[in-house]
Amino acid sequence: MSNILLVDDEPSIRFTIAEFLKRDGYQVFAAADYDAAYALKDAELDAAVIDINLSRRSGIELLREFSARESYLPVIMMTGQPNLSQLPEIVRAGAYDFISKPVLKEAILSAVGRAVEKKRLVDEKRRLEQELKEHAEALEVRVAERTAELAEAHQFLNIVLDSSTEVAIVAIDVEGRITLFNRGAERMFGYAAGDVTGRPPSASIVEGTDGERPFLKSAREAEPKGRHQLEMPLRRADGSRFEASLVMTSIRKPDGRLIGYLSIIRDLTVERENEERLRQMQSRLAHNEKIAALGRVAAQVAHEVKNPLAGLQLYALHLKNKVKDKLAEGELSLIDKIIDTINHLSGTAEQILCFARPVSLQPVAADLNPIVATTLQLLEPQANANRVETRLDLDPGGARGLLDESSIRSTLVNLLLNSIQAMPDGGELTVKTRAAGDALRLTVADTGCGMSAEQVRNMFEPFYTTKSKGLGLGMAYAQKVVEQHHGQISVESHAGAGTRIEIELPIADDGR
Repeated sequence: MSNILLVDDEPSIRFTIAEFLKRDGYQVFAAADYDAAYALKDAELDAAVIDINLSRRSGIELLREFSARESYLPVIMMTGQPNLSQLPEIVRAGAYDFISKPVLKEAILSAVGRAVEKKRLVDEKRRLEQELKEHAEALEVRVAERTAELAEAHQFLNIVLDSSTEVAIVAIDVEGRITLFNRGAERMFGYAAGDVTGRPPSASIVEGTDGERPFLKSAREAEPKGRHQLEMPLRRADGSRFEASLVMTSIRKPDGRLIGYLSIIRDLTVERENEERLRQMQSRLAHNEKIAALGRVAAQVAHEVKNPLAGLQLYALHLKNKVKDKLAEGELSLIDKIIDTINHLSGTAEQILCFARPVSLQPVAADLNPIVATTLQLLEPQANANRVETRLDLDPGGARGLLDESSIRSTLVNLLLNSIQAMPDGGELTVKTRAAGDALRLTVADTGCGMSAEQVRNMFEPFYTTKSKGLGLGMAYAQKVVEQHHGQISVESHAGAGTRIEIELPIADDGR
């Protein structure tokens, strides 16, 4: 049974969520505030669900306390009033997930289930890493002690090392022929030990045109100091290449005579992928902080502008009423133009304020297909005016996801209008939905003018636009909505070759 810490200062919410979790088989430790939760910080917990807003001290402070624990604890933050400006702070504090109130039973159970599994995997990973570290240390000691004869080294490595499947261990003799190829090497390279034993590494796992020299040359670097570490590209039986970390050691008899080399090989693919994911997360965090700061500045400017505009509008209307019987029709039209311009500026300021406000979503299980169909039908006059043919390709089995219909519809309007406006001389607009696995995909593709690489890079930046009209907030808003749905949006476009936008959203798990 997994232990869950639940912290919320609302008794009804605390009771309801606790019941959800208990009925799903969890042991729940409930706390009403920071102090009560802090007292449980050393308990054997598998996950924590913490409200951001607590009495006296915030949930983010409590999150920092749990993040500082020696053992990993995934923390799910929740709030009734999502605030985008808090997201960078929550991410930096180490939150695992974020959900909004009111909390649905399916949402909390799904989030807690993922968190518990994450905790299990992290603990298992740490245990395996510790075991591997201890195993590697023991291996180095044993190899140093048992270099009397190559046969003894073979026997030792086969007995002790064949159980290691996380790393590949390969030994070669002084002529560069493989003498040991453990089970980890078989898994890593896709060869059976019998297929490569007695052959040079260049015949199977190492790139080279001059026999075994790339591998043997690296192994000989271990002779002066007894150990040499490097990174080298290697290949598998299926021809695929990967970067690997190699630790080379020389194997000698008691009289000092060299009898071969031992290499411990580690695949760096997963490590490099994790580094790339971390880089992307850091880039995304910096982008979100930039958007939040820009939103605050824009909101302040728009707020300062709206009040004077409202006054100007009243003055202009009052002026029109005062002089409408004294001025000619042409002169009155000048006042109307002033009023129209003020209304336009007020609308622009309101758009900026809407962008700066946090996106408040209420996702429910809904079918994306009718949303797409009705939105495309709404924009049919614009499509006909631009001589754009529309093609609808909806998933026949339905496309149910956890959606906030209003914000998804607004996002779709932005995407479709951009595609229609990119085809002033006509073209084809295709909208496609597909539900596959645990993802719901929405694709919007056009045959319009396309975009340059620079335009694609900047299209999600607020106030970036290539149009003569508009503020450049549509795509920034679309990205914000998709990310708030825990989804992803990607763009593929080339100048003169059209644009393809793909949105991936979580699929609804509502028992259908």
